[in-house]
Amino acid sequence: MIININTTFKNFHLAVNTVVADTGICAIFGRSGSGKSTLVNLIAGLKTPDNGLIQTAQQCFYDKDKQINVPVHKREIGYVFQQARLFPHLKVSANLQYGYQSKLDSNAEFWQQIIHLLDIDQLLDRYPSSLSGGEMQRVAIGRALLRKPKLLLMDEPLSSLDEPRKRELLPYLEKLNKVLKLPILYVTHSLDEVLYLADEILLLEAGNMVMHADVETVWNHPNMRPWQAHENPCALLHACVLKQHQKYPLTALDLGAEQILWVKRITAEKGAAMRLRIFAKDVSLTLHKTPKSVTSIRNIFATTILNIDIKEDSASIKLALGDNTIWADITLWALDELNLQEQQVIYAQIKSVSINNRDWATS
Repeated sequence: MIININTTFKNFHLAVNTVVADTGICAIFGRSGSGKSTLVNLIAGLKTPDNGLIQTAQQCFYDKDKQINVPVHKREIGYVFQQARLFPHLKVSANLQYGYQSKLDSNAEFWQQIIHLLDIDQLLDRYPSSLSGGEMQRVAIGRALLRKPKLLLMDEPLSSLDEPRKRELLPYLEKLNKVLKLPILYVTHSLDEVLYLADEILLLEAGNMVMHADVETVWNHPNMRPWQAHENPCALLHACVLKQHQKYPLTALDLGAEQILWVKRITAEKGAAMRLRIFAKDVSLTLHKTPKSVTSIRNIFATTILNIDIKEDSASIKLALGDNTIWADITLWALDELNLQEQQVIYAQIKSVSINNRDWATS
């Protein structure tokens, strides 16, 4: 999807020029007032830019030069808002039928697929007032999907829900992407939602696109540091399942560059993609490789120091690990004792890993 817009609303200016993948979930992320909702409203046609181009693989929504501006109802888009916005006087089944093209759905196969996918078949005869917040959002998502859109826009769909309801709904959102292969632009200010769902991050700041790349690249870039907890920073890595241990309940993950990370057993096929979080507090450094026969730590890697950031009471060490980057937080005493320098080869001992194959686990 091509997004190349430059527009001003009152005193706010928005400029975005990028190409979003035709599959997967792209998280539109940034501070409040950065232009996230404005961007999706422009794509939906609820607002019109001053100039530019908005075009998917199937349809051109807006082209200033060609004087194209497709009306909202003719854009093949589904939109899920922060609030479910269900019709209170209609049962769930009637809410779902709003916009549903039954004549294009022979034998109601697509209807049944969406009902099953969102697990809302038992809600069909109920009114919205009897639903929980999570149930209402599932119905709202179903209503948007039953229009058979080519693109789904979601503007902070979990922001009004409490944490248990958010955790309840996240797996449904992930299933949508896997089963329907539908590109999703997902507005959020939640890092947890980004890490669980997103394939890409489009980072906005004061109306300007700061970055747009895969999640790992953006997460590990200095531009994302302000959003990460200073007291518990972490690196995001990509890996894939390599093999299972023959004797112990452990799984080997391939980090690239012939680097293998052992974690608690993961039930996944060889080659399955994983997303890892390694917290700086869980990485210790040593000048010499410690034999596994004398330590409980199983993951010890030769790394190269890329940067040393000295703080008031500690030092943050940026390390190259295979095709990835990790950090270690150490004391100033340790920094002086080890006499660490940039480009030095040092051994990183990884004590714990958080894993996301769309299902969080801890090793």
